[in-house]
Amino acid sequence: MNKGSLSPGLFAADMDGTLLLPGRGFHQRDIAALEALGEMRILRVVATGRSPFSFYRMMGERVLPIDYLALSSGAAIQDYHSGKYLRSLSMTREDTSYAVEILTELGYDFCLQGEIPENHVFTYRYTSGANPDMERRIAYYPGHCRPMISGDENVVSTQIVVIVPPDRTEGVLEAVVEHLGDSYNVLRTTSPLDGESLWIEVFPRGISKSEGVAWIAGKNGLTGKDCAAVGNDYNDHDLLEWAGSAFVVENSPAHLRSRFREVPSGADGGVAEAARLWLVDRGDLHDEQEWL
Repeated sequence: MNKGSLSPGLFAADMDGTLLLPGRGFHQRDIAALEALGEMRILRVVATGRSPFSFYRMMGERVLPIDYLALSSGAAIQDYHSGKYLRSLSMTREDTSYAVEILTELGYDFCLQGEIPENHVFTYRYTSGANPDMERRIAYYPGHCRPMISGDENVVSTQIVVIVPPDRTEGVLEAVVEHLGDSYNVLRTTSPLDGESLWIEVFPRGISKSEGVAWIAGKNGLTGKDCAAVGNDYNDHDLLEWAGSAFVVENSPAHLRSRFREVPSGADGGVAEAARLWLVDRGDLHDEQEWL
């Protein structure tokens, strides 16, 4: 390693399907890569759609070698070492009420999430009667959710999550974007629960993984060209476009693999490989034997 060429930078990784694989946990090589990046003074960020509650429930006693968390797709920024929230954004009562009205008229099943850090608490509208992933999410949060009643829409919220079964997705995203896309940030993602249902997340303007990680970068005197990102799903697209170097693991949708540099899956240390390639491009690393 050419220590004379080392310079500050930021490396951001998505969580589910990228750094973390269901039932497999974290790849040791990925963890070792994050530790090595820290030794090189490179900031390490996990950018995830998970809420604070979901993230820490999943982690249990485990601790990641990272510096920042961009939680709830960038709605909250947390200093991972101190646990302090540095930034959080919410939807106003008026914006929440309008979005709920539109989604109700469209007839979709959705969850209305509370304010950070309690945004794992939600009310829900479930009228289709046949949405296994919606039922799965409700069962996953016992004591933290209930059916929506009149007046629940008049709250400050973090986001709304529309949940669509895989056999009923045609035209749904387009309809939500048509009705709400001009005033809200509408993000597409894949359900982390069944791996196939469509989730459409409705946020206020200014919330996205790219906005959150860019805020962290700016706070530390960095710009997108100083940063690398690795992801695997539709809601990573804006972050990948923003980063100076972008990678996707091989289990990503085809349109992401055609647009960004592909690395192995999380099962084979794809995050570590993305970091290695980025360091090689920067001139900080010359061969794999010098890396881990």
